[in-house]
Amino acid sequence: MNDTQKSFEHMQRLLMDLIETVNSRHAAGIDFGTGHGLFPAEIHTIEAIGLNEGISVTQLAVFFKVSKPTISERVRKLAKKGLIVKTKKAEDAKAVALRLTGEGRIAFEGHKAHHQKMYELFSEYFGSDTREKIEGFSNAFAQFLRIAQKLDNHGR
Repeated sequence: MNDTQKSFEHMQRLLMDLIETVNSRHAAGIDFGTGHGLFPAEIHTIEAIGLNEGISVTQLAVFFKVSKPTISERVRKLAKKGLIVKTKKAEDAKAVALRLTGEGRIAFEGHKAHHQKMYELFSEYFGSDTREKIEGFSNAFAQFLRIAQKLDNHGR
């Protein structure tokens, strides 16, 4: 293995350590102020509804690129926790509009505050290089994602 390959292996280990750290923080869900531990898919569903009040299950499925049954189950769980409500759309009796409850709005705002804190820590660490670092990381992550997707397309 040459030095470049060794550096690549080191980079992959660091990336996997980052993913593991993030996943372990989310293992029991994160409480964004409601007393409910929410998993990433759940809080991001709340975020999508909060940004698009009245969105339908079908529109959420398209947005997240998952099946309608997957979103329906997630919506059912969030409604059971009292974080969202489902109402019929006036123009289509079959269609369901999704809205946040008061508790859902607290989770939505708590999630925004969580992201703000993450940004502040990142910005504090990188200082005047923050914008450059964000662009560099974003570009590198996008390229790495494309490479990983090529592996998937080749059946590996």
